[in-house]
Amino acid sequence: MKLFSTLLAAAVTASSFATYATTESFDAKVKVQNTVVLTKGPDLDFGTIRAVADPDGVNQATLVINPEPTASPVSSRTDNAPAIISIIEQGSPASFTVSEVVPNARLSITNPTATTLSSNGQGLNEPNFTVGTWTYFITSGPNANAYYSSVTPNLTADGDGSVSFNIGATLSTASTISSEAYRDTEYTGTFQLEVAY
Repeated sequence: MKLFSTLLAAAVTASSFATYATTESFDAKVKVQNTVVLTKGPDLDFGTIRAVADPDGVNQATLVINPEPTASPVSSRTDNAPAIISIIEQGSPASFTVSEVVPNARLSITNPTATTLSSNGQGLNEPNFTVGTWTYFITSGPNANAYYSSVTPNLTADGDGSVSFNIGATLSTASTISSEAYRDTEYTGTFQLEVAY
């Protein structure tokens, strides 16, 4: 009986010090941003040239735009008679800035798939230009002042999650049979560039 009284007293004592809990709900969230923010600067400009296409489309003359900002000259050409390119005015590379990525993240660049520059109202037998051999030069971030390598991607964001680079490429005269000459006009094309983790 004495044991029962002791347990009863302990229970009464414990209940007199009972605590009252309260609850509140809260939300949890996470935002996913797997896509990088890519901002375009100046477009790729092959400058002003004199161009002659091989009517048979066998030989091509080329014009190379170097993506390195300090390169001199920016444009260089190679003729392959009867195809000719002569530089009247130097061109310039395109530039892009990547932002809002993971700090110090390594990124990769996928080359554009489009290849053609054509004139407005391109004639049936009028020659066009092709663009290829894309090159990239990193202008900011930990690997600034280096060419981008697709084998071991070295486009690396800085501590703020941003990096910039330039794009160069090679312009070639037409590789198709063409009975017309190049017209005095602009030849243009739209290209898609992909940068990803």
